[in-house]
Amino acid sequence: MTEALVRSICAEFDVEIIPANEMPKPGQTRAVNTLARILEKHGEGHLRLVLSTLAETKNNQGLINEYSAWATSDLVLACSKWIEEDASDWFQAWDRIPLGWLMWTSQELYGIVKQRAALAGAMYVLLVHYSQGRKANKDVDYNFLRRIQIAEGEPSKHDRNREKALETGKRLLEVKAALPRGEFLAWVDREAGLSYQTVQRYMRLAREADQQERSAA
Repeated sequence: MTEALVRSICAEFDVEIIPANEMPKPGQTRAVNTLARILEKHGEGHLRLVLSTLAETKNNQGLINEYSAWATSDLVLACSKWIEEDASDWFQAWDRIPLGWLMWTSQELYGIVKQRAALAGAMYVLLVHYSQGRKANKDVDYNFLRRIQIAEGEPSKHDRNREKALETGKRLLEVKAALPRGEFLAWVDREAGLSYQTVQRYMRLAREADQQERSAA
């Protein structure tokens, strides 16, 4: 009964169910078992929305497989308020989703993370982008958002370490220039608290930065 209903609903959207050993073409799918599970779990209306999202948006008709069907189902649930308020905007955002490219790229994570989750996450990021800010039903944690904004405005640990090395290198070059010839190595051993290899690296970074500034001037 369930499979017959799936086939009937697929027919509504001109989606042909083909045998599992055949390669789907646009307008075809072999994910009948997946669609049946979605139907059993969420009902006819939900399955119709999943199929219309995939079958009636640009370039997505040939991409109804186990992962795309479940990922789309997840997003339909997550974004139900968006769809209820402006279904046209939902479909317009989906028209711009490069679903095939996302599916192909997420395969690189196969065996590491679940394909369904990886694909849904990638799809969601682009949906939010193309819809100019419409989001899932869940409220945003603005404290988390503020922490992200602060972190994004801060230099990375690598940048901070490099800046510290540059400043140290500049001071070391000044000390070397001020000391009589041949005394810098002894000063490093006595005062610097750094290995001579590290001192050389810091001074090299400072020289390179100075050369770059002179070239840009």
